Amino acid sequence: MIKDMKRIVYSIALILILAACQKEKELVIADHGPSQTITCDQSALMGSMVRFSVDLQDNIDLSTLKVSLLFDETVVADTTIRTKTVGTYEGMLKVPFEKNIPDGEATLRFVSQNIQFGTTTDEKTVAVSRPDFEYLTLYSGGNEYRMSRTGRNEYATEGMFSGSTDATIVTAPFDADGRKIHFGFSSNTGISPLANGLIPFSDTTPNYSITFNTLSWKGAPFVTIEFNGVSANMADATSYVAVLNITKGQETTLTGAPFSLEDVMLDPDFFTDDGKFAAMDGLYKVTILLDQKYFLVERMVSATEYAGINSGAVWMIGEAGHYGKPGPVSAGWNPEKGGICMAEVEPGIFQLTQEAGSQMALNALNVKLFHQKSWGGEFGGDSYAAVNSDLIYAGESDGNIHLIEGKSLEMGGIYRFTLDITGGVSAAILSFEKVGQKEIEVEAISINGVEASMAGVNVYTATVFLTKGTDVTITGVDNVNAYWWDPDFFDEGRLNVVDGRYTVTIDQAHQVILARRVNDDDTAPNLEQGGLYVQGWGIAAYMMDGGQVGWPGTGGFQLAQVADKVYQMTGKAVNENDPQIGGRFRTDYWNVKFFFQDGWGGESSKELTILGNAAGNLSQGGDGNIGLSSNLEEGATYRITVDFSGVTISGNSIEGKETVSFDKL
Repeated sequence: MIKDMKRIVYSIALILILAACQKEKELVIADHGPSQTITCDQSALMGSMVRFSVDLQDNIDLSTLKVSLLFDETVVADTTIRTKTVGTYEGMLKVPFEKNIPDGEATLRFVSQNIQFGTTTDEKTVAVSRPDFEYLTLYSGGNEYRMSRTGRNEYATEGMFSGSTDATIVTAPFDADGRKIHFGFSSNTGISPLANGLIPFSDTTPNYSITFNTLSWKGAPFVTIEFNGVSANMADATSYVAVLNITKGQETTLTGAPFSLEDVMLDPDFFTDDGKFAAMDGLYKVTILLDQKYFLVERMVSATEYAGINSGAVWMIGEAGHYGKPGPVSAGWNPEKGGICMAEVEPGIFQLTQEAGSQMALNALNVKLFHQKSWGGEFGGDSYAAVNSDLIYAGESDGNIHLIEGKSLEMGGIYRFTLDITGGVSAAILSFEKVGQKEIEVEAISINGVEASMAGVNVYTATVFLTKGTDVTITGVDNVNAYWWDPDFFDEGRLNVVDGRYTVTIDQAHQVILARRVNDDDTAPNLEQGGLYVQGWGIAAYMMDGGQVGWPGTGGFQLAQVADKVYQMTGKAVNENDPQIGGRFRTDYWNVKFFFQDGWGGESSKELTILGNAAGNLSQGGDGNIGLSSNLEEGATYRITVDFSGVTISGNSIEGKETVSFDKL
């Protein structure tokens, strides 16, 4: 006991001694900073580099050197260099290339510091000027055209263009390192070196010249379009946008477009047959779709903010391909890309009219009404006091709107949703009815002699028994050999999968041919019957932009069974917004899983070993979902193979583990 007390006393004494020592320490701040001897460029070009060299001397250990480039006291570039010992430190800073900035003087500020917080600040003046490029090069459609200098910062091509010309512009090399500046386009920035899109030059006159100013970044020509007398801004090569106030009954006018108002397919929710506005007075965003000759109308509360339920708008969001204007929405459950505005035709009464086949799916519906064009307030199952329809119902738990089992829509039928919230948002009345019928011309198309039926506008399907290695013959479709045939199901027009009954789909709008195996009763096969499906983000059936499979439950993408118990999927790696046909794999993100039936149930094994020359790009999480561990090479072709050869299969369950291979071809 006494020994223990002694230990405690000694410990307390030691703590007090250490605390006293710590109190005696004082923060020492040097009364001077390092000595700086600076050498730097006296002039620099915008878009190029300014180089510097600083010799630092001090009798105190050094800490950092911070170098900043300032335009009118605004820091536009900086760097920090760790400096432990005296000596010379070199570096460079990028001089920004911005629009409408004149030649002038910039400041290079050098701040060095030692470990005792002593600092030294020096400044140097640099004459900054905009490059006077010898020429520019315009790239369009695989061709290149010289843009000659016509004045300071002004460049032009010869008059050789007509209609629309999608292009990029690249400067001539302008500094000792051979740097060039690339100009692209986006709807947010217009023409800019930071934009990656094509610049959509256009004019209604033939043999026009293209001009560009490297100071203002203004290019020409662009078609000038006015809607109801308000100038519309170009959003991209095929669309212009105007935000304006419109009153109910107001006459619609259109000037400057390459077509007249009589050529426009008017949305019956927002326009009468004679072109008068049919919705309530308000602020609206009108997107003029040149290629489709259509006005997409959305209610707004400002130039940039969409309206919500308290300001005259209700929005439909849902499954890709199930609804849309002017055609089916391709971005499933994506509010930004897939939100469709209902028209408020009377106070508290909203409507949305669509054509079955061209805008709505015939045999499937999974949509929902939202209070805004984003996630947030929504019409749940308890929001509806009544649903008046013999075709649809709203889910009791989630409020999602579906077709009643056994019901389908008629090809060319005009159907209208009507939402009445005059009794309150929580006591809404939803109606859905057929209000018209459009004449549909059905083309005579056959697949291996079996007549195809129309599954949608420009979409035909036929179910046929096919044998591996035999030709698949399609008649009634022009230039069918130029279509994109699913490379796993077909090989140069021959069946590439095991013998079986297949539904072949011909999509004339996208010029693609797809296939899907079906049972004798047209149901989707499970794994034992030859069906393996994938769901998730980062994969697409044939086009990534708006076409990712997602997690639909029923309706996952079916892999091709190329041999007994072996399935594969092949495609290009592309970015999320790439519209090219055949782009099936996102370069930067995957979250997918394989299912042993078309929907929830049996699913891919956990703790799989992934093989193949690109196996290092994939990883499997604890939930069994497969993701990317490193980015794929954009534009490269990859193949994922799932092999159940060593597995016992019973229905949609297995004994053993499948193997997954991922290869770059």
